Amino acid sequence: MSARRIIGLCLVLTAALFAAGFLVEPLPARAAEAQAATEIAPPEAADILFERHQLAGTKPGDTLSYAYTRKVTDAELGPSFDDRIRLMIEQGPGGDARDVRVDFFSPERHHAAGPFEGVTTNPVLMLFLENHLVDLSGRLKGNPRYLKNAIRSALRDRARVEAADITVDGRTLKGWRITVKPFEGDANAARMRGLETLTYTFDVAPDLPGEIARIEIAAEAPGGRLWEETIAYDPKGS
Repeated sequence: MSARRIIGLCLVLTAALFAAGFLVEPLPARAAEAQAATEIAPPEAADILFERHQLAGTKPGDTLSYAYTRKVTDAELGPSFDDRIRLMIEQGPGGDARDVRVDFFSPERHHAAGPFEGVTTNPVLMLFLENHLVDLSGRLKGNPRYLKNAIRSALRDRARVEAADITVDGRTLKGWRITVKPFEGDANAARMRGLETLTYTFDVAPDLPGEIARIEIAAEAPGGRLWEETIAYDPKGS
């Protein structure tokens, strides 16, 4: 399709939306792409989380900062605390690829992580999930590979993907919400001390640097939340 035809089509669509009262200002290009996709069919969860070039909207010198929170109501499941994960974006080999240095938690809880060279996906996703799996398997005295495979299988076969308005620092962005319960109906659920109810929610906004807006892992219990673990993108990096 020619550039002139594309521009003409965009103008027609914009005018129609404005006339219908649905548009105040044009959507950013990548958000418009995400919204348009929802009119056909949502993409696969694995594609959104692991295949997209999530670092394409970053540049060397950027820092992606994520607020981390861990809250538990059972002391045997470990402490509750807040911390931070920072990714320092550096020049990569070319294109959308970046080199990334990682500052994982403050000095008293610091984890060795990275650096990552020539990556296009946001490392914070795997860093967060791997840290969660080590923590979870340690608390449950379980096999981390078993838990990891359950999460991977659920994301592939049972994840719910829906278009969502993602709010970040007062801004509302078009994106995707992915929800999955990996251990629902698991044969070993009785050994998970209530954590078989864990629900994993991923908020992804294509127009956000790094695309990962928020990840929440939560388990409900009769007296309230048994486990809540989140990271949330913080554009101010405070």
